Amino acid sequence: MVVALTDGISGQLGTTLHTALFALWLAYEEKKECLVMSVQPGRRDLETYLIGGGRKYRSGAAEGTGIEAFRKLVKAGFADREGIKECVTELGSHLSLMAEQFYDPVQRTLRDYSEDMPKMLGELEKHYDYILCDVGDERGGLAPQVIGCAGLLVRNIGQNTKGFLRCFKESNAHYAGREVFYLLGCYDAESKYNMHNLRHCYRELNLMNSACLPYCTEIRDACLDGRLLYLFEKWQKGRAGAGLSDFFTSLKKAAGRMQEAGKKGVRVQG
Repeated sequence: MVVALTDGISGQLGTTLHTALFALWLAYEEKKECLVMSVQPGRRDLETYLIGGGRKYRSGAAEGTGIEAFRKLVKAGFADREGIKECVTELGSHLSLMAEQFYDPVQRTLRDYSEDMPKMLGELEKHYDYILCDVGDERGGLAPQVIGCAGLLVRNIGQNTKGFLRCFKESNAHYAGREVFYLLGCYDAESKYNMHNLRHCYRELNLMNSACLPYCTEIRDACLDGRLLYLFEKWQKGRAGAGLSDFFTSLKKAAGRMQEAGKKGVRVQG
């Protein structure tokens, strides 16, 4: 299944981080076959957060050739499992990263990928349980192609209700009949705009289609240091403090609800 993670409200921070976190949880904790990628040419935040900008994570773990090599592989008809392995960087036995290695100029990149993206995602779906894609701006160059192929759309929103009505109106207008999941990042449980109150005030939010992830300084620092994967493994080994454990408890709940929402999703094109 393709899961498209987007900035549900313009300027909302955290979409890239949430993409990486869901991929880590599903792959490392639930042993799902996951691929994580971004379709934002010129930005490499996703791989920077996870492994520090594309350096080899473990001795013997080769860095893949990236998304442009994969596009050419698909066009040539050679996108089998072995071919895909040459294009991705394996971050564990169940997690692969498709590095953002688009080519220039931008207009040619967008034209070619607009044509090829549905088939590329279709080939990846043959080999992975989840393809988690950081789309960013829903009006971005490749956003429509990925969203159109997605079985689930995760729209990242915050607790600032100023943009809520527009966000929900967009969901009704553009994603009618699609599975949409709302994720509140940098969540403050002490705010009067907590999940309980927001679900009470906005009928568009309910227990099945929304979740939250609190702000965590240690997580943010790990992203800036390019050590998010290392920090996750540290937590798995029981070497993390209470604050980090609380964060991953929230991540477990959010990932579970997201998967349940995705079970009803269908791929509408591609």
